[in-house]
Amino acid sequence: MTDYPRDEISERGGDPEAISDRYRDQQPESISVSWSDFVETVRSEDYAIEYIAAIQDALTRLERRKRERDTAMPVSALWETDVQQRLIAAYAFAIPTREALEYLHDRGPLVELGAWKGYWAYELDKRGVEVTAYDVDPVLDPWFPVETGDQDALLRYSEAETLVLCWPPVGPMAYEALLLHDGDVIYIGERPGDGFKAFADMRFFDVLNARYEHITQIDLPSHPGAKDDLHHYQPLY
Repeated sequence: MTDYPRDEISERGGDPEAISDRYRDQQPESISVSWSDFVETVRSEDYAIEYIAAIQDALTRLERRKRERDTAMPVSALWETDVQQRLIAAYAFAIPTREALEYLHDRGPLVELGAWKGYWAYELDKRGVEVTAYDVDPVLDPWFPVETGDQDALLRYSEAETLVLCWPPVGPMAYEALLLHDGDVIYIGERPGDGFKAFADMRFFDVLNARYEHITQIDLPSHPGAKDDLHHYQPLY
């Protein structure tokens, strides 16, 4: 992993020992979506997206099971205990939508870091998007070919590629990726605030605020307990 000189880090918008607290005082209306909003959103989404189809099928099965067994446990509780983690493990943390995939289609070519199982890259590839996916520890049998690589892989690319970070892991990876990439950035996950689950680190969000313009936000259907969105940032040149 690259060691970054302090003067370069400072010039690029952040100091590891001077992390801002600007986001920690934000109080969003709700950091997590309600169960009814989640169900309504996924019911209206594109069944051709395999993650969406799996969620819709799981909801139908749970509702049928509740009717047949007349159990007092609500479907939302059954979902969190029986289904949610299984779906996340099979597909991804964040749930893509047709709007999000179409938006990313027009932002290619894409380079995704921390791609995990490569599910978002898989859905994008099906739609003809040029996408390359990396992860420091690719899983066996991914949805899409994921190459071994961390933020240093960005040294092979230019500002022509859009960097995609979907649920970047806690730690310096996402922040250091911004230091190595001069083009647009797509961040998929939560923004800091009440209930924030600590994606990346605060330096990542500080550099986004200092060096980029927030262009677009697309709401995503989120599992209960989360509030994921797609955010598009462009560098301030």
